Amino acid sequence: MNSIEKPVVDYSLIIPAFNEEVNINPLVDRIEKVLSGFSFTYEIIIVNNGSFDSTSLVLENLLKTCPRLVVLTLTRNFGYEGAIIAGMENAKGKKIIIMDGDQQDPPEVLPEFIFKSEEGFDIVYGIRSKRTERWLVAALIKLYYRLISKIVNFDLPKDAGNFGIMTSEVVKVINQLPERNKFIRGLRAWSGFSSVGIVYKRAERTHGYSKFSFFSYFNHALNGITSFSTVPLRLFTYMGIVGIILSLLGALFFMVTKISEMMGVNLVNYNIASGTTSLVIVLLTGISLNFLGFGIVGEYVGRIFEEVKSRPHYLIQNIAYGEEMKSNDSI
Repeated sequence: MNSIEKPVVDYSLIIPAFNEEVNINPLVDRIEKVLSGFSFTYEIIIVNNGSFDSTSLVLENLLKTCPRLVVLTLTRNFGYEGAIIAGMENAKGKKIIIMDGDQQDPPEVLPEFIFKSEEGFDIVYGIRSKRTERWLVAALIKLYYRLISKIVNFDLPKDAGNFGIMTSEVVKVINQLPERNKFIRGLRAWSGFSSVGIVYKRAERTHGYSKFSFFSYFNHALNGITSFSTVPLRLFTYMGIVGIILSLLGALFFMVTKISEMMGVNLVNYNIASGTTSLVIVLLTGISLNFLGFGIVGEYVGRIFEEVKSRPHYLIQNIAYGEEMKSNDSI
């Protein structure tokens, strides 16, 4: 896939879109209105991520009226992160803005992000002041961010989505990482470039419907955890070690109790059934060794899993340019 080449515009806006036929036109209008007061050059990259509604037709018509528009059409839906990566690897801006295509990331706050970026920060990310998901999902997301911040070895901002600005240097680093499942907001923080967060109010979705089901959130969370931590695997190792200790203590208890019974001394007020001691010891030891084995193997599998990710993140079916971006593409 293409990596960022010599920048030809100041800003690239990357917008993943999956079945957003009712949101594309008003979103682009809002962006154009907000950015019209700035003197810098920019491109709007909309990634059509396997839409099967009228999104393709809307984008085709929009190309005729929006000269700064670039439309990347993927062969199928490659997931939310896949669409963002497609935009990042084909962006030509000195700085890259990522925002959702459902109008929940309000373009009206972009000037605040841009001004903060111009102060010299490599990364400016948005912090949601309030979750817009249903209360159960919102509570689980908050819990997830606090959990993952404890198990990763770098500072991962809480309640920060992908909405924000990165310099082309940061994006280039992320693009060059070979891993298959890229958790963008995690890699953004992992990169270690100078960053600052801006609290903003994420809007409620007014058109269309959310493409993220409960299981989509769950899979996204698992991707974030497994991309940056082997703690879940290491828990099996800890459980195995604890289990072995408990097994040894249990075995010692049963052996001492049994020997005392043979000597006519009852340490407990009941008799242990014949054969129970050896059975319990074998079961506890076997289960503990299994946990320990799974943990040790898991440590190696986890490392292999992090490395063996060589398939492309996306496949592009077509790239279409607005009039102004056609001339830039020829540079």
